[in-house]
Amino acid sequence: MTLPWGSPRRRVLAYAPLRRIVGVHLITVVCEWGAGVGILVHAYARGGATATGLASLAILAPSLLGAPLAAVITDRYPPLAVRRAGQVVQAAGFAGATVAVATHAPLALSVAMVVVALGAITLLRPTGAIVLPATVRSPGELTVANLWISYCESASALVGPLVAAGLAGIGGPATVLGACALGSAAGSILASIDVAAGPPAGNHHAGAGLRRPLRTLGTAGRSLATRPRNLGILAVAGARNVLIGAFDVLLVVIAFDRLELGDSGAGLLGSLVGAGALASIVVTTIVAHRTHLTTALSCGLGAAAALCIVLGASSATAVTIVALPAIGLCASLLDNLGRILLQRSADPRSLGAVFALIDFVAGLGLLVGSALAQVLLAVGGIEAAMYGIGIVLVAVLGATIRSLRLADHDAEVPVVEMSLLHGLPMFEPLGPLALEIVARSANHLEVAADTTVIRQGDIGDRFYAVVDGAFEITMTGTHVRTARRGSFFGEVSLLAGVPRTATVTAIEPGRLLAIDRVPFLIGVTGSDTSHAAAWGVVRALELDVTLPLEEGPDPSSPLHRENPPGPVGGT
Repeated sequence: MTLPWGSPRRRVLAYAPLRRIVGVHLITVVCEWGAGVGILVHAYARGGATATGLASLAILAPSLLGAPLAAVITDRYPPLAVRRAGQVVQAAGFAGATVAVATHAPLALSVAMVVVALGAITLLRPTGAIVLPATVRSPGELTVANLWISYCESASALVGPLVAAGLAGIGGPATVLGACALGSAAGSILASIDVAAGPPAGNHHAGAGLRRPLRTLGTAGRSLATRPRNLGILAVAGARNVLIGAFDVLLVVIAFDRLELGDSGAGLLGSLVGAGALASIVVTTIVAHRTHLTTALSCGLGAAAALCIVLGASSATAVTIVALPAIGLCASLLDNLGRILLQRSADPRSLGAVFALIDFVAGLGLLVGSALAQVLLAVGGIEAAMYGIGIVLVAVLGATIRSLRLADHDAEVPVVEMSLLHGLPMFEPLGPLALEIVARSANHLEVAADTTVIRQGDIGDRFYAVVDGAFEITMTGTHVRTARRGSFFGEVSLLAGVPRTATVTAIEPGRLLAIDRVPFLIGVTGSDTSHAAAWGVVRALELDVTLPLEEGPDPSSPLHRENPPGPVGGT
C-alpha cells in the first residue's frame, strides 16, 4: 500500500485553483469590513449621527435579505458564473461609491452604491460552498480549504477596520472606498480564471425557488418549538446582533465626538472590537469543553450589558480602549455558544434550517440595533444610547435567564460517547463541536456472546468502538487480536471502500458504539489531523488491499507510524 507525500495543509495553498478561491474570499471579506467603515465615516461627515444611522440601516439590509436570495440564485445558475458576476458588480459598486464621495454627490447615491456592492458580496459564501467541493482533489484538501476560509473570516474582522483606519487617515473615505474598488477588481480577475467545471445550474421553477427560503425558516421554527426553552437561546443571539448593529453607528460617533480621532478613528475602534472577537476563539474553545454552556452565555450577555453602561458613564479614552475589545469578545462568545447550544438541541435533520433561521435573526437584530442607536442618539446623545443598549441587554437577560438555566437539560450532550471517541486516534484531533456531532450520530448496541458482528468479505456500512466486553478479530480463520474497551474496528472498509477484511465475533456479552458510514466519514474528514490519523492506523495494519493514493497522511507527520500506539482497528 502506497501513500502520497506532502502535507495536505501545504498542498492546498500550493494548488493554484484553491489558492485563488481563498484569495478571492480574503479580499472580499476585508473589503466588506473596510467599506462599512468608509461609508459610515463619510455619512457622519455629511450629516452627523442621524445620517450615520440611516446609512447603517441601509448597508445592513443586504445581510437580512441577500442571503436567502443568493441561495435561490446559486440554485438556478452556474455557481462560477454567479461568483464572477458578483465580483464584477461588487467592484463596480465600490467604484461608483468612490466617485460619488470624491465628487460630493448626494449622500444617498454613495450609500446606494455601497449597498449594491455589499448585496453582491452575499453571493460569495453560497457560491463558495458549491465551488470548493468541485475544485478539491481529496476530502483532506476540502477540510483544509474550509479551514483557510474560516481564517479569512476571523482575520477580516480585525484587518478590514484597521486598513480602513489607515487609509481614512491618509485620504479620507474616498481613499477607503477606492481601495475597496481596486481590491474587488483584483478579486474579479482571480474569479474570472476557471478553477473548476463546477456543478450545473439548477433546473427548479422560479416560484419553487422563491418559496424555498420561507419553507426553510418555517422548518426551523417548528424544530425549535418542540423545545421552547431554546427560544431563549435564539433571543440571546438576536440581542447579540442588536449590540453589533448599534455599535456600527456608535463607534463612528464615539470616534468623532468623544475622542476626536478624525476620519481614521472609526476604523481604529472597530479594529479593537475585532481583536476581542479573535481572542474569543480561545475562550470559546475552553468553555465548549464544559457540559453546561448556558452559564457562560448568561455571563457573556450580562458582561456586554455592563460594558455598555460603563461606556455610557465614562468618556475616558483608556476606558474605551479596554471596553471595546471586551465587548468584541462577549459578542463573539454569545454567537459561538448560541450556535453550539442550538445545534445540540435541534433535530439533526433540520440543522440546516435552524442555522438559516439564526442568520435571519442575525440580520434582523443588526437592523434593529442600528435603528435603536439612531433613535437614542437623537434623544439623548451617546450617553443615552449606551445606557439604552445596556438596558435592552439586561432586559433580554432577565427574560431568558430561567429558560437558559433549563436549556442545558434539553441539549442532551453525549458526554460518555464523546469521552470514548476522544480516546480513538482518528477522533482525538476533532474540536468539541465536531466530536459532538459524531457522538450524536452513534448508536449503542448490546451484543450477546458468540454473535458475529462483522463477517469477512461483507460490504462495510458501520464503524464500531468497543464500550464493554471482548471481541475476537480473525482474518481467514486466523486469530489477529482481541478488541476490548477503548479499541475499535470497521474503519478499513469505510475508508478504502473495500469489503470487510476480517471477521469480528463477541467472546462475551458486550456493548458497542456503532457509527454509520456517512457520519463516520464526515467526522474523519472534518479535520486534517483526524484524517491523517485514520489513514495512519490503516497503513500500519499492512493489509493486502488497494487503497486510494490521494487519501494518505503526511509521512513526516508524527501520526504516520508503522506501529502507532494506542487502540488499533482493522476491518
